[in-house]
Amino acid sequence: MPASLDVVVAGAGPAGLSAAAACAAAGLRTALVAPSPRVWPATYCLWADELAAAAPALDLDPAAVAATYAPTVVRTAAGGERWLDRGYARLRNGVLHAALLERFTAGGGELVTGRVNGVRGQDGGGDGGEVAVLAGGGELTARVVLDARGGGPGTAQQRAWGEVVAGPVEDLVPPGGALLMDWAALADPAAPPAFLYGLPLDDGTVLLEATSLAARPPVPLDDLRARLGALLAARGLRPAGETERVAIPLDAPPRRRGTVLGAAAGLVHPATGYSVASSLRLGPRVAAALAAGRDPRPAVRAARRRTTAGLLGLGLEVLLPLDTAATDAFFAAFFTLPERAWAAYLDVGSSPAAVAAAMARTFAALPAAQRAHLLRTVLRVGGRAVTRRGR
Repeated sequence: MPASLDVVVAGAGPAGLSAAAACAAAGLRTALVAPSPRVWPATYCLWADELAAAAPALDLDPAAVAATYAPTVVRTAAGGERWLDRGYARLRNGVLHAALLERFTAGGGELVTGRVNGVRGQDGGGDGGEVAVLAGGGELTARVVLDARGGGPGTAQQRAWGEVVAGPVEDLVPPGGALLMDWAALADPAAPPAFLYGLPLDDGTVLLEATSLAARPPVPLDDLRARLGALLAARGLRPAGETERVAIPLDAPPRRRGTVLGAAAGLVHPATGYSVASSLRLGPRVAAALAAGRDPRPAVRAARRRTTAGLLGLGLEVLLPLDTAATDAFFAAFFTLPERAWAAYLDVGSSPAAVAAAMARTFAALPAAQRAHLLRTVLRVGGRAVTRRGR
């Protein structure tokens, strides 16, 4: 371990490992603290253009670290099947993890097995740096500690139950494509809204997930398992791989102290649960600021503008009360927008103006009953939602 560190990174998820790799590659003396350097088990996805934009700064080959899909399909009862021109991508976790870890070690980074329990200023105050307090009582002192230990629990969550089945399943997932949302496949007026999500995997199998986009309180995973199981049974499909369980907090506020990354920085999109693209973009920007001797926190704040976060939080509150038919109608309208409009809404890094414009265009495309609901929701929770998410 170097006698003097520039950076300590707490947490080795995609946000932490990408930031550690970027810092080490920039010549910063970097330590990464994690219980183990294991490959992430979760399925991480993003839009193909987001990966292409983030990859150069991390010296990644997009074709190697991700599988890409076209078309990207959305199905609703109200709007039928819509093929999106925007390509979708699923990270190959093993390949990406190895590439980032190699970049980290090649830059002289040191992996510390352990867990960070807290972060404090160095004794004496001033610009003496920060201290990562380790479980068991050890400490690491550096110019800055980057906290990528994940976010809080929140009260609203996205949940999903996924099973791998033998492929192809062409009546559900188009060949070579991704099923982003099928609101008709799992529709049940007596149950909370849920959609079917599907991706072909590299070994020829297909991942199918029953997904509750957003609910407060969260939909029990057992309910989603039962709904997916009924669909599989009706089609004669059997699980052929590991089960995937998803629980993503959507409204956890960002951690207020220190320099935070990933979910801790509030980068989880409150209406979709996506965060990996924002995290991959942010790491190199933080590293560049530190290498230039600047405070990295403005780069973190720029990745999640307060007003944008507040507007997206309002969007979450609009979705939460919708029943199955209303949710279906909402997304049928949303994906009639031009791609640049809906893509802006799906990115926590978008400008407030772009997000507000997408919200206005969605409002105009909704049926009259949906517009009335939206207005009532805005009047009821609008100020609170914008304030809470904008913190």
